[in-house]
Amino acid sequence: MRKNKYSPRHAPSFILLFLARRPNYGGALLKMMEEEIPCFLGDSSMIYRTLQELEEEGAITSRWEMPDTGRPIKYYYLTDQGWKLLLESEDDMRKRIDNHLFFLDELEKAKNRKK
Repeated sequence: MRKNKYSPRHAPSFILLFLARRPNYGGALLKMMEEEIPCFLGDSSMIYRTLQELEEEGAITSRWEMPDTGRPIKYYYLTDQGWKLLLESEDDMRKRIDNHLFFLDELEKAKNRKK
């Protein structure tokens, strides 16, 4: 049996989803994911590593922006390729949901038979 170690398998999909809302920077993406995703266990290094991979794939692009005060901030933007990947993620997520619902239903039946 697998240990309870977090695998950021769907991190790219969630990052693309959050960037579909609006362009943003890594720290803000991490904060939103921590606050909004029910069981998010990622960290900043996972976010920035995934952002780098997505940029290398052409799913996102970035641009440094200079705020009125403070240091420059690297903003990330969803590309057409990113939208394509996001829509492919939708199909994958729906299939996984169906499989998880099947599992839960079958487990409930097994528990009832054991009683």
